[in-house]
Amino acid sequence: MKFVILAAGNGTRMCPLTQTMSKPMIPVANKPLLEWYVEKIEKLGTDIILVVRKDQKDIREYFDGRVEFAYQDTPKGTADAILATENFIDGKFVVSNSDEIFNQKDLAEFIRQKPFTLAHFVHDQPKRFGVFTLENELIKDIIEKPNINKPSPVNVGLYIFDKHIFDFIRKTPFSERRELEITTTWKMMIENGFEFYSFRMSDWLTVGYPWEILEANQKILNENGSKIHKTAEMRPGTYIEHPVFIGENSIIGPNCYIRKYSTIGKNCKIGNAVEIKNSIIMDGSYVSHLSYVGDSIIGRNCNIAAGTLFANLRLDEKNIGMKIKGDYVDSNMKKLGSIVADSVKFGAGCTIMPGKKIWPNILVPPCQKIDHDIETQPEL
Repeated sequence: MKFVILAAGNGTRMCPLTQTMSKPMIPVANKPLLEWYVEKIEKLGTDIILVVRKDQKDIREYFDGRVEFAYQDTPKGTADAILATENFIDGKFVVSNSDEIFNQKDLAEFIRQKPFTLAHFVHDQPKRFGVFTLENELIKDIIEKPNINKPSPVNVGLYIFDKHIFDFIRKTPFSERRELEITTTWKMMIENGFEFYSFRMSDWLTVGYPWEILEANQKILNENGSKIHKTAEMRPGTYIEHPVFIGENSIIGPNCYIRKYSTIGKNCKIGNAVEIKNSIIMDGSYVSHLSYVGDSIIGRNCNIAAGTLFANLRLDEKNIGMKIKGDYVDSNMKKLGSIVADSVKFGAGCTIMPGKKIWPNILVPPCQKIDHDIETQPEL
């Protein structure tokens, strides 16, 4: 049986991180998010097909030899991505988005179901998702982002199909978003007499927004525990709350406070009296002395100069929002820091306000209060 993972999307909601890496390659607990998923699928004994764009060199090189690749060079939606796999499919197959986290037991049970089975999770905040209309175990409809405030069965982007799906994909019209969406396809199949079954997942996390990377990091560290590479150096006075991940050849301290759910990649340097809380520091980045990084993501090869503070709490303690594709999105989080892309350098003494984003290769002058996103180079 084939297990298809859709990974060709542009990941625009994850900007600025996706300016320099594909969304599935964003590191969580120091592995690409997609690697955690592929490892679980490999344990199921199924063949894996990754749907990617040819320009996603980072995915193709990382997974070369472990999976087959199908190409969707101009992403037109989920239905179009599935159609790209037609020549690989000869029977029942599984389809999933690349940014979902399920537990191993649920996945093992799900793949034993018959076509056409769609997975759902009963979510207490269903407004963000498509909500299934169920009659017993049968799916009758899906309502996108309804104004519902009670726990409801939401679509988690995990399906079992067979080859019949391809004929209906070719008949699928473009949606209002000008995409070929697989939900449109299977609604059309239901209207043509196909029965679609529902399977309830016991656990699910989707990673659609930058702050959900931190949620995924926390979940994976809870499941797998701490790992500190044997070549990492913990200098005197450093205190660590577990679980954390610290990569090879990284130097921590002296006198650092590394709080739980922090991931520090390889070849990083965390200087004297630095505190890091619930954050991801990617490979090759330096955080200099007397700095604080709270609930933030710091990209690869960044340099954070002395006395830099990543604030993570509003004074009025309201939820922190973030600008996503031009719109303000409420994170539903009281504590959230910043998202910093690759190769950003900060001068000493900067303070970055909660929920702000900084694009790759930006040089931030010293002693700045950053209260807005920085997409272009400011005057030095």
